[in-house]
Amino acid sequence: MNTIFNYVFTYPRIPIFAKGSFKLLNIQADKVMISLLILQWFIATFVTSILYDTYYYGFFGGGLIVVPIMILYPFLKGDNFYRYLIAIAMMLFSVIFIQQYLGRIEMHFHIFITMAILTLYKDIFPLLVAAITTIMHHIIFNYLQLYEVTLFDMPVMVFNYGCGFDIVILHAIFVMSEFLVLGYLIRLQREHNIDLNIARNKVFELNKELKHTSLHDSLTGLPNRLYLNEQIEKVKEYADKNSQKFAIVFLDLDHFKNINDTLGHDVGDALLQTVANILRNVVNKNDLITRIGGDEFIIVISDFENDDELLPIISNLLEKFRQELLIKGYSLRLSASIGVSIFPDDSASIRELMKYADIAMYNAKADGRDNFSFFTQSLNTKIHNEVDIINDIQRAFYDNEFKLYYQPKIDANSRKIVGAEALLRWIHYEKGIIGPDVFIPLAESTGFMLGLGKFVIQESSRAIRRFSDLGHHDLKISINISTRQFQNTDLYHDLKDELSINSVNPNQLGIEITESIMIQHINKTLTTLREIKNLGVSIYIDDFGTGYSSLSYLKKFPIDTLKIDKSFVDDINEDANNDELLLNTILAMGKSLGLDIIAEGVESEFQYNYLREQGCDIIQGYYFAKPMPEEDFIKLLREEHL
Repeated sequence: MNTIFNYVFTYPRIPIFAKGSFKLLNIQADKVMISLLILQWFIATFVTSILYDTYYYGFFGGGLIVVPIMILYPFLKGDNFYRYLIAIAMMLFSVIFIQQYLGRIEMHFHIFITMAILTLYKDIFPLLVAAITTIMHHIIFNYLQLYEVTLFDMPVMVFNYGCGFDIVILHAIFVMSEFLVLGYLIRLQREHNIDLNIARNKVFELNKELKHTSLHDSLTGLPNRLYLNEQIEKVKEYADKNSQKFAIVFLDLDHFKNINDTLGHDVGDALLQTVANILRNVVNKNDLITRIGGDEFIIVISDFENDDELLPIISNLLEKFRQELLIKGYSLRLSASIGVSIFPDDSASIRELMKYADIAMYNAKADGRDNFSFFTQSLNTKIHNEVDIINDIQRAFYDNEFKLYYQPKIDANSRKIVGAEALLRWIHYEKGIIGPDVFIPLAESTGFMLGLGKFVIQESSRAIRRFSDLGHHDLKISINISTRQFQNTDLYHDLKDELSINSVNPNQLGIEITESIMIQHINKTLTTLREIKNLGVSIYIDDFGTGYSSLSYLKKFPIDTLKIDKSFVDDINEDANNDELLLNTILAMGKSLGLDIIAEGVESEFQYNYLREQGCDIIQGYYFAKPMPEEDFIKLLREEHL
């Protein structure tokens, strides 16, 4: 028996997260029970009073039960004690029913229904209170019967059929049995309801986790692009409503790919996590920080009136990134490029603001990186012009608008033409000549430089063939090879094929590469250059002295000629002592290695004389001739031989 009672009375505790759900359930049950009380009051006072002259007793007796319950509802709804009061009130109505019917019918069905309805509460204690109340009112009425006591001068119901204590005991046994059965059912109901709440809570937590995962970057924990798109609309709505500004700051790490490629993705990932922490520490907590992919971050800064207020934030960010970072045992120095667009100054469209911040960021990169740029309409015009050029390059290629111009190379001593540099020019059908400084960087960035590079090899080889047919067998033509072209095409076979197709002497062709090409993938570069050298093609180092000038590179690679950059030639002063010029060191170093020296950008007589006196082999520059079409170059060669 103890086991049975323990099982019935030992109820699973309601988890904290489920208490709210149970509270709502109890409030709904309270409403049902109050409705039933009002219904019973109606039956006790109106329906039964038609048959029995007890209207006032039933009305006031029911009112004493129902009205307090209704008054207490706003204050106690859903509370434990309120359930107990309702249970007592329900049972007290059985007294009214007994009195209303003068003992002719005992409302057992009322007791059973009331107990069943109490199971709405999923709680054993209101049921226990109801059972005790039921037993107590039977005992009281039997006491009244035993001592022949009347209520309000009215006969007691039990007198009419002589209910004794044996009946009371049987009723009590029946009520307790029913109590145990209903208690067990209530226990099962509570367990089931708790299980449902646990399941609901797990689903809620899982959905919450999934939502967080879908809106946040798994590596850094920062909000992602999807979250940014959701929140920035709210930021815009708030800014519109309050006539405020906000800024979109587009931040991209400089040379991050090099870290991934050289140190590995684990170091790159650790670096990105460190960057996220830097942003969290530097940026105001009320501002939005997001990682939209790779090494790109967007920060939305609000609550500022003047654009100048952004400068300290941006400067602080750049300074933080310049500091040395210790990542997985590596000491790294980082920098970032930042672009900024402002709402509503630059645009009222979120999409355009994003694009403008991106444009400004790339402008900062173009200005040397480790820098920031605000979007302006002039920058927008520049970008649109560049886009127009990019879109027009392919058309121009197929319309044969690209031509090779030739700038003569002059022997410093004899002043004779010994060769030329083939330079690519775009003769636009509407705009005229478009300089290489305009279209070459754009062709590099889009990959179209590969096609243009192959075109230069083909056209220069054909030109050498034409020059040879005119008797210029010793003329050497050099062409420029871009970094992308060197890395992404089979340069050796392209050169070999064109030389073979046009029956060109390889000694008449040279390629000009920059120092930066040599230090990238050294072993592969060395192999390629040796193959090209074995063809008989000469190799020039262009713009020497402006990059990673190193004596070890010059010894290691099969170089024939150094081309001294124009910036060193410009240092030659007609009226001053030029003994300390770096130019002199470059000339001496080249001679010590047995290399030919070409000085480019020579524009005056005194520059030419100084270079000749210092032992420079070949001169190239406007002092002798500008780049010219092939027909003009041939004409110049003819004039020289007259």
